[in-house]
Amino acid sequence: MRSNGAHAGPSMNRRNLLALGGGVAAAGALAACGGPEEDENTQSGGLEWDADAQQYVMEEDVASGKAALKVWFETDTVAEAMIAAFTAQFKGVKVEYELVPQNDAVEKMTTAGEAGKGADVYLSFYDQLARAIDQGVAAPLGEYETVLKGRMSETFTGVVSGGEDGSMHAVPITTESIALFYNKTLLKELTGSDVPAATWEEIKALAAEYNDAAENRWTVQWTPGEIYHAYSILSATGWQLYPDLDPAKPNFDDPKLVAALEYYAGLREVFDVPAADATEENIRQEFAAGKTPYAINGPWAFADSDAGAEANGFEYGVTVLPSVEGGAPASSFAGMHIAVVSGYTKYPAAARVFANFLASDAGAAALYAITGQIPALNADLLAGIEGLSEDPHVAGIVEQSAQADLIPQVPEYFWEVGNTLAVDVWDSLSSAADAQTKAVDTYNELHGL
Repeated sequence: MRSNGAHAGPSMNRRNLLALGGGVAAAGALAACGGPEEDENTQSGGLEWDADAQQYVMEEDVASGKAALKVWFETDTVAEAMIAAFTAQFKGVKVEYELVPQNDAVEKMTTAGEAGKGADVYLSFYDQLARAIDQGVAAPLGEYETVLKGRMSETFTGVVSGGEDGSMHAVPITTESIALFYNKTLLKELTGSDVPAATWEEIKALAAEYNDAAENRWTVQWTPGEIYHAYSILSATGWQLYPDLDPAKPNFDDPKLVAALEYYAGLREVFDVPAADATEENIRQEFAAGKTPYAINGPWAFADSDAGAEANGFEYGVTVLPSVEGGAPASSFAGMHIAVVSGYTKYPAAARVFANFLASDAGAAALYAITGQIPALNADLLAGIEGLSEDPHVAGIVEQSAQADLIPQVPEYFWEVGNTLAVDVWDSLSSAADAQTKAVDTYNELHGL
């Protein structure tokens, strides 16, 4: 059963997780006591490691409750739940919190940390970590790096690694991605099978029989005017965004993009709705009504889908996004929340213990219970989290997240360019080639400002 607080709005769950954090990934190993730690504090950090417990030994002032750890959270609800779970395991430890929006945390730490008013641990988004490292407000995790690499995929640990030694500088906490929602009951009725389509060609075949424009009845729905959704289809044809992870090179000039855009434009026959009319709210409502076999959405749509399934008597599933016949697995943008140990913390051992706790079994269970967000852990560990293992829809999000693209820096203006690109071809405002040229020119102009 999901928590009632599980579903933040789309603005929290999509582009905000991918907006540019700024800066470049080029900092040495950082950590420390009143200021960025020096070289001796890279992996062991001069801290005492308890090999049996697989934990750092906290500083005595913190362990005894004489001094409190300070953590920045975004909401009271999450802060109180996570602190309660932490102090239940680490009795006697005091943790104070301050509310700081995750999008603002790195910027605030760059000034507050140096002034001695920052947090010991703060939450942010993975794509803002490069700037945090560069500014000295993200410390390496030391021995916890080995622990975490045994608990989560290389995709997640790799994207939070940086500095001169490439070590992990943050703890991945939760992840999410869009995926393919499918109405099992309706598919069984229409095709005789509740197995979802693996390719867009299969969806096209069903659409030829099921679609009825006059009745506004469509086999599949998504927001075609958003690159956030369009990318999964473009990538399945072979085009990759930011292949070098360089914000200056989005790959809009790749010849493969023209063919990808032409394929994308051809899907208008499957969902013949202008981009402006296909809103996420409408898509959630239409799928919840039980008359749409497929919808592309994310975990923020679970609440509406659950309610609709109960009210309208259908069962639904969630799986990976469809590919194209003979194409590659469909990629998607993934979001990831992270916990960062401040480079200015006076308690580098205790701060690391708290950050690591957020990705522990107990921490992940507490976070899922209060937010419904999916922990960034391996599938076998997710299976042990109460409620999550019984959730039949989480596995599809996790599976799609594993083949999603985690791009360290996505400039905010990318969304403007990408969305215009998608709309231009979807609404036949220009040819695929002209849309590509426009995207290249506009992106280069904005990047050069």
